[in-house]
Amino acid sequence: MHEGLQKIIVKHKSIRRSYIGYAFYNADCGGVMATEKKAGFKVLICIDGSRDSLRGMHYGARLGSGIDAEITIFHVRSDDGPGKSEVPEDSLNAITGNWGMFIAELRYLEEARQALISHEWVGENWSEDVVRTFDGDPLNNFQISYRSTSGRKINLKLKSGRNVAAEILDEALCGGYGLVILGASRVRRTYGRIFVSSEVQKVVVHAPCSVLVARNLEEGHGHLVCLDGSERAYEVMLKDFMLASHCECPVSLLSVAPKPEDEDTHKTIVTEGLRRLRDAGFESLDSAVVVGNPVEKIVGYGRKYSIIVVAADDQVGLRRFFMGGTSFNIVLNAENSVMVVR
Repeated sequence: MHEGLQKIIVKHKSIRRSYIGYAFYNADCGGVMATEKKAGFKVLICIDGSRDSLRGMHYGARLGSGIDAEITIFHVRSDDGPGKSEVPEDSLNAITGNWGMFIAELRYLEEARQALISHEWVGENWSEDVVRTFDGDPLNNFQISYRSTSGRKINLKLKSGRNVAAEILDEALCGGYGLVILGASRVRRTYGRIFVSSEVQKVVVHAPCSVLVARNLEEGHGHLVCLDGSERAYEVMLKDFMLASHCECPVSLLSVAPKPEDEDTHKTIVTEGLRRLRDAGFESLDSAVVVGNPVEKIVGYGRKYSIIVVAADDQVGLRRFFMGGTSFNIVLNAENSVMVVR
């Protein structure tokens, strides 16, 4: 069962070393590294070197530190990744020195490591564990974990795979994460419409947990929670208020009436949302009801916020992917970040 275990020598100098870690390949859980499970909220931050993914990492790290969440910063290495010659020499030397080996994609995790240290999300007194797993590919699984004396944990993890979305979904499922954050910078415009990458679409559709698609994410502009009168939307509202309170993010409410004659009904929906917030000890920054197409109105009204928050669509799997729903279409059309809550 433990065949293929290998020791990894820790070479970091700025972080105190504690011990050398081990892991084994867990074929029963989608081919991901078997890591210890513990109670508490877990955030999976997927990075690819893009600006949006790095902004998502900053937001996730700030959010996670506020709720003492376990954070994993995750990169999937594809076969067509950058070569050694494409990496600047100073970055190459830093990667080799800090990680004990060279893989070009490790530069993304090295950038993340440096950001964590510079923002003091990882401290000098944190211990370090290094784990490498072999399952036929010597570069398939590599992880460095940092632990604080208070029990907080941040992981930097590299995995190889041709299907990026499948690797992210496997990690999200097997790791028991409550939130996945990934950048949506790989987009193109056709006839004025923004097309999100297929990897992002697949993760949004199939993820077992909430997903934040980071696009032009600028902190400090608050969250916009969308209500439609369903119990699920009210549950999402309370979840987001609890989450946002830890990063001191103001939250506003919005309900969209499809027709003018529906406006009074949606004002009642917002009033009920405000009542439930007061009962839970929360307060909304503001609230509004607008009339029109829900997707168009939410996308337009939501531009001034850091994140648009919506409940996941009722459809599942391929039906949701091909037919679409309000939440899925907001992800496709929004110009800023969208969090789909499950």
